[in-house]
Amino acid sequence: MKPTLALALAAVILLGAPKIYRLANAHLLALDLLAPGWVPTMGHVTREGTSVGGTAADVYRPASRARGGLLLVPGLSRTGKDHPAFQRLARSLARAGFVVLAPDFPGLRDFHVSESDIAAIVRTVQILLAEAPHPIGVLGFSFGAGPALIAAADPTIRDQVDLVGSFGGYWHLADVIAFITTGSIEENSSWRAVVQQPQNRWKLLAALAPYARDPLERERLQKLADRKLANPAEDVRAEMGRLGAEGWRLLALVENRRRDRVPNLLASLTPGIQKRLERLSPATAIGGVRARLFIAHGRDDDSIPYTESARLARAAPNLGRLVIFDGFTHAFPSEGGWRTRLRQARDVERLVLLLDDLLGTRRAAGR
Repeated sequence: MKPTLALALAAVILLGAPKIYRLANAHLLALDLLAPGWVPTMGHVTREGTSVGGTAADVYRPASRARGGLLLVPGLSRTGKDHPAFQRLARSLARAGFVVLAPDFPGLRDFHVSESDIAAIVRTVQILLAEAPHPIGVLGFSFGAGPALIAAADPTIRDQVDLVGSFGGYWHLADVIAFITTGSIEENSSWRAVVQQPQNRWKLLAALAPYARDPLERERLQKLADRKLANPAEDVRAEMGRLGAEGWRLLALVENRRRDRVPNLLASLTPGIQKRLERLSPATAIGGVRARLFIAHGRDDDSIPYTESARLARAAPNLGRLVIFDGFTHAFPSEGGWRTRLRQARDVERLVLLLDDLLGTRRAAGR
């Protein structure tokens, strides 16, 4: 081999080695997420409990030097940061080299989405900045993705956040309400029906209950939602009979199943509720996000339609990657026959590319 050719080959190997190493790590991370225990772990992880703003949190640290820091924001879940799948995700990301901060969000545990979640995320990012090097990222899941995106646009931290992830997230809460109540999704200028889980409707009522002005009305709505979440077939006519006008309007929206009625039902809500739906929708804040945005969604999601993520990607000022998975529902791989398994096999490649982008994120010049 001629010296010049050997030098050129060596240069190519040296230049490509970091990318090859990162891609290998992305494959390991994908396998660690999808098949925990089946592949060698990428490193030891320590987990320690702490407190963030008076709320319990877990910090996951890699054994080696940290490559960055990530804040995880769960969706509506009674178990919050303690959900086994959420803990597995945190450990996998820490094994990949990130300091991972996973706080509890009491409102999200109660199926509530509120402005307090946004403020808590802003405060927690400021804490993470003292714990980990750049890049700093916020990863939001399901209904937790909305507050994560809005917080990333906050002037207090937007120049300090390098990446934001929205996984199964949404563009506008009004659209999600329409989907949950009617099961209708618009694709290519036509409508398709999606079978809804009965619990989604009552999770929605629990999310909307705190928006009522009257504390007693909020209490009645929450009790009704809790009973239906415990048993969708339970008779709640007694609780319904105690509702006032505002409660009945919210209940009519939640129980509606007709697509053509949604606009009028939303318009019947108090101006205060309508404003909150606007403030808690990333559609109003996406222009202020300066971090790279990574978006992923399952095409068969029956809680939040994947079209919400597509709209989010179209409006993102700094889109890193949009991935629509074919073999995943809202949070887990879909169950089904061999055709579903083939779709999930194709999803592995998409997940690897998404993780490779995440691992390759660096702090932008001039920030």
